[in-house]
Formats: sequence, C-alpha cells, structure tokens
Amino acid sequence: MNARKNDFGDVLDPFEVEDGWFELELVGFQVRPAPNLDPMTAARVEQTIVRLGLNDYEFRQSRERDYDAVRDGHVTLEHLSEESPFVAREIRRASRSH
Repeated sequence: MNARKNDFGDVLDPFEVEDGWFELELVGFQVRPAPNLDPMTAARVEQTIVRLGLNDYEFRQSRERDYDAVRDGHVTLEHLSEESPFVAREIRRASRSH
C-alpha cells in the first residue's frame, strides 16, 4: 500500500482513519465509505479507495476468500481477526444488522 500511496495528498493517513469510516459490502466485496459520514470525510474515504485501488480485482478476491473461509468453517472469525481485521469486523457488523 505504501507504494500506491506515495505522497499523494488525497490519501487518508492511517493514523487519521477512525473505525467505521470504511465499509465492506459482502456481495461484491467492495470497500465503500460508510453511509453516516459527513460529505467531506466520505469524499476523502472515496479518494483513498480509488487511489489505493482497494476495489481492484485481486483485493476483492482476497476478501471474498477470507469471507468464504469463515462461512465454510475452515477459519474461525477470531483467527481472521488476526489475519484480516477489516474483513472480520465487517462480517461481525453485517451479522449484527441482520
């Protein structure tokens, strides 16, 4: 990610990002800005997603594999939390909303 970030000013600093700014939709496994963000923060989140290519095919496939591994019982959600905390958090969020 650092190579993709370079010194572009439109990429959020990881230390600036708060939990819940980015969401994962669990159908196409695309990252998107959370719907409750103010317009300025949502725009910065979207710029970061685009600049870093977070919805590129290989990243979406990786998130889908992580999701499938938990769904199929090959990996626990706790283990996924260590390997892919964002995906694990989003699976938990989705299960709470259903």
